[in-house]
Order: sequence, then structure tokens, then C-alpha cells
Amino acid sequence: MEIQQITLTPEVAAEFLRVNTSNRPLNKSHVKELGRDMKEGRWKSNGDTICRNGTRMIDGQHRCHAVIETGISIPAIVVSGLADDVFDTKDCGKRRGAADVLATRGEKYYAALAASLQVIDRYMKGMLANKGVRYSNSEIELLLEKYPEARESAAFSVKVGTKRLVPNSLMIGLHYLMSQFDRDAANEFWTMLIAGSNLDSDSPIFLLRERLVANTVAKARLRTPYIAALTIKAWNAWRSGKTVKTLRWSESGKTKEGFPMLSR
Repeated sequence: MEIQQITLTPEVAAEFLRVNTSNRPLNKSHVKELGRDMKEGRWKSNGDTICRNGTRMIDGQHRCHAVIETGISIPAIVVSGLADDVFDTKDCGKRRGAADVLATRGEKYYAALAASLQVIDRYMKGMLANKGVRYSNSEIELLLEKYPEARESAAFSVKVGTKRLVPNSLMIGLHYLMSQFDRDAANEFWTMLIAGSNLDSDSPIFLLRERLVANTVAKARLRTPYIAALTIKAWNAWRSGKTVKTLRWSESGKTKEGFPMLSR
């Protein structure tokens, strides 16, 4: 076994990948995630190794692809001369996720907070209805710096609860976004929605709650983006003092609507 510390250039990465046979399928989203960290200066040399032998790359293909795609060189530790049969022992431990990172920083409600920060940022970028948007751990840390009041929304959500009506991360994220207009109104909206008391039958909050309660026992559950869209529509109607008879979002077909945005 030989251990070297090198600069992993695009050229060296390409050379390593020439023997990248019998490896697990490449995860392109993970490559892009690593590439964003490299391009934005968040890449950290943490001691993780690139493992290979003369005929096979055992670990490190995603880093190599990210280096090639970005054209950015990074420091790397390379372990060479490993036996082929060690492949099935790699990456068997639990991956450190964004929730773990926030937990080590002493954040309360770290799991829900990590997920809600993604909800907030995807909404701000007009991507809340999009699938497959991934954030690196470093990006989540930056999002907490960008949206620090999400902590207060997380604490509110834990206090009020969700009664399984909405995903906790969605409640926190939308509460934060609504609070940017009026925190008291956001608190009132979510308290009435979860408690379900003193609501008129034509109230947008009542209609939303009825839909969400029915969804908890439905065989085909509403997708999270759809729940988000209905919640935003109910908020907008409630804030403008409107009574409504139906609450729906046409996400496809001839009556297709764009994803709704929160209003004051």
C-alpha cells in the first residue's frame, strides 16, 4: 500500500478515471454538489482518500468527475495498491448529513431546520415545485447564516405541532417566509390551521385544513409541492380578506398555473 498527497488536477483525475471500471453508478447530482462547493470556495480537504490499484478505482470517482467538470484542482490523499475485494467495505458507515452538521454546531431542532432551509431557498429561487434539488452540507450552513430567523420558525413549529397535516420542514419554511411580511399574522395563520377552531366554513384556512385532514387518510397522498401551493393560496386569500368555495392548484393541463407566490 502506498499513500501520497497530491494535487488532483483535471488531467490527473482523467487518468484515474481511465481505470474506473466495475464501480457503482455515477450520481450526477452528487458530482454537481461537489462542483458547486469547489467553484464557490467551500471545498475542504478533510482527509478522505482516493483509493485505487493498478487496474481499478475503488473510491473517489465523484471527486474526479467534479474536478474535470469544474476545471478546478484540489488537494487529495491517494491510497494505491489496495486489493480489489475491499470495494464492498467502502462507504458503509452513516453519511454525515446537513442535520448532523447543524447538531454539532449546537442548533436546536437540527433535522427539521436543515430540511426547512432548503424549502426556503428553493422558494426564493422559484424552484419549490422542482424535484431533485440537492444541497451540500456547506451550503446548508451558509443558508442558516442567510436565513437565521428560520430558528424562530422551527421553535414555533415545535410548539404548535403539525398533527401530520403538513411536513414539519414545509411548515417551518413557509412560516419563515410568511413572517417576512408579518410574523404575528404567520403565527395566527398556522395556529388556526393546526388547531382548526373558530373557523368559518368559507374561510380559506378552513378549506385548506379540510383538504389536509382528508389527505392524512387518502391512499394517494398529495405531493409536498402541491401542499405548499394550496397553503400559499390559502394564505393569500386569508390575508386579502377573501372567502373562497374551492382551493386548488392546476399544475398541468389546459388550465396549468404557475407556482403561486406569497403576498402580503
